[in-house]
This record gives sequence, C-alpha cells and structure tokens, in this order.
Amino acid sequence: MNLLLISVDSLRLDFAPGISAMVRTPNFCELTRGFHLSQHCFSVSSATRPVHTSLFTGLYPYEHGIEGQQSPAIRQGFPDLFDLCQEAGFSVRGFSEATDIFTGLPFARHIAPFPAHPHALSNLTQTADPTLLFLHYWGVHTPYGAADGLAFGEIGRLLASGRIDLVQERYCAAIERLFENSIAPILAGLDLEQWSVFIISDHGESWRPDEPYHGQSLRNDVLRVPLYYHIPQTGNPPPNGELISLIDLFPTFLSLLQLDHCYQGFARDIHNGEMPKHYLAEIDPGPIADGPANSTDLFAGNTFGRQWALFDANAKFTYDESTRREEFVATFSEQPIVDLSDKSSYHQAYAAIRAASKYAHADFSSGADRGILQERLKKLGYLA
Repeated sequence: MNLLLISVDSLRLDFAPGISAMVRTPNFCELTRGFHLSQHCFSVSSATRPVHTSLFTGLYPYEHGIEGQQSPAIRQGFPDLFDLCQEAGFSVRGFSEATDIFTGLPFARHIAPFPAHPHALSNLTQTADPTLLFLHYWGVHTPYGAADGLAFGEIGRLLASGRIDLVQERYCAAIERLFENSIAPILAGLDLEQWSVFIISDHGESWRPDEPYHGQSLRNDVLRVPLYYHIPQTGNPPPNGELISLIDLFPTFLSLLQLDHCYQGFARDIHNGEMPKHYLAEIDPGPIADGPANSTDLFAGNTFGRQWALFDANAKFTYDESTRREEFVATFSEQPIVDLSDKSSYHQAYAAIRAASKYAHADFSSGADRGILQERLKKLGYLA
C-alpha cells in the first residue's frame, strides 16, 4: 500500500472544490469523483506548524509542544509518520512550497523544495517500493498570488477597505490554479488500485478585522477543513461518528499502512474507532504582522491570548486564558447557545485531558534557534 498525503495550506471548507460554487475545478472533481469528501472535519489549531506536527504524530499541540507558529521546539520521546514509514521499509519523500515553515521540527529533514521538473513527482508515484509521498502546497496561502508577496500589502489593503469580494476572487483563483494545474495532474497519473490518497487543509482563513487571515482564533472559519480520501478496495466509506479531527488521521495511517507503533494518544482510526467525548483545538497566537509593513497600520492589534476549545457534534466551548473570555456555541453553526449554567465542567475536562497525556511531560528537544525561526517566518510573511 502506498500513501499520497497532500496538504493545501489555508483552504477554507466553504471554498473547497466540490463544495463551493465559486470555485471551478472540473478536472480535479472528475478525478476525485469516487473519493469521499468529509465536511465534518476539524483541525487541531489554526496555524501551520502546530497542525502539521499533530498530523504527523497524532498528538495535540499541548502534547508535542508546538502550540503556535513561533514555538521553536518539539517534545522528545515519540516518532513521527515519516520515521515509522522509513523504519517499515517505505520510500519516504516530502516536498513543500514553503519548507521554512517546518524549521526546527524533526520531520523537516524529510521535506524538500518541490523539484523544478514537473514530471519528477509523477516518476515518484511509479515506483514498485511501498511509498509515503507528502506534498505541501502554499499557493492558497496569503497573499493568494499578489505581486507584492505581502499578506498586509495589496491584499491587506483590500481587506481593510472592505473589499472582501475582491480578496475572495483572488483566493478562488489561487485555489483553481492549484487544484487544476498541480494536484489534478498528479492524481491523473496515479494507479488508484495501489495508492491511498488523502487531501487535507491544515486550517482556513478568517478575513475578520481581529483576524485578517488565521492563527489568532479557534473560530470555525479557520478550524473547519475539507478532507478528501480514497482507500483502494474499500468503496471509500464515510468516517464513523458525526465529526472527526485531523489528529485522527495518524492512527488511521498506522492501521492503513500496518505500521508497528504503540500509539497512546487521544485520536482514533476514522473507520474503526469510537468518537471521544470531546475533541480539542489549541492556539497560542503570535503578533499579526507581515514583512516590512506592520498589520496594525491596517487592522486593530491582536487581542487574543492562548486559547483552547473542547467540542463534540453538538456544542463547542472556547476559552481564552489571557482575557478569560468564554464562548459557548453550536459546533457546526456557531450560533450562541443560551446556557447560564457554570462551564466549570469544560475546564475540568480540559485539565483531565492534559493530565492524562502520556507525552506532555517529556523534555523539549533543542529545536530551532529562535532568531533563525523568526527570520524565516518573517520571510514567509508572519512577522514584522
């Protein structure tokens, strides 16, 4: 069995191909006509580094230690998907359009820039060896192809002036380019009898004054993500349960690829496990600034602190540890739930999840030099 895992950075659920009428991707949609498309998948965070670390380890951000984009070091004592596949004899290859985002993370050594020749990826899918191929695309990330390359340049000015319609036009065009010109050709060359394919987004986009893009909150705009998958000889059944989390993909891959690992995290195989009482999402936001132009010239300063959210299929409780703001809403609609009862049960449940982790008390690795990480994040548009 081979696994192709594609991560499309910053793709909102409601703008995903096959869901949004604003996005036209006929080739991709035809190639994935038999795939399952889940609209009930939630991310574990709203920033790239914590989400991908959870994806590859099956651990929540507080467990592995990458709680925000600027977290420099991961905890020790657990393998990642790349290591497990390599130990099992798989050919392991990863490519990213933004390799610097993984600076200091142990799996970064498996992820290289995309090859210059487009046929190189197709050649990798023709190998006889069992293969894990990871592809991370940045083209849907801000600034959606803007010539200045700045999230708070041309696109930021459009957002600040209320022209979200033009921002969304740029966003849709970026999605169409990526799915039709990059992803569809790879899928067209796959033998789907031999390859399992999972296509995800790590987080969405917000386009709100207090969160112009992502990485500041745990709202559904940034937390709900599409999940497309194909598993040979299964008919691609839907997941068990009313919702799933990206964290569930790790034990799903362990089962699918028959990897030997004594996983003791909170996630479950999407087809064989029971839903937990609550899923968890966390974010420790950094400043919303970009390149040489500070975002506060266009938007109000960041008022968010470290946040966590516990949710099931019915209700979602979010807590900001700095401001002590609480939000209690319906999980999918985010309509406020009028409930005057004490929410201490959610705080107790979060404390219990943290205490029960088999991984959260391990020491940190040396990780990335903080100055180098910040310089690379600056080049990617995260810091002033």
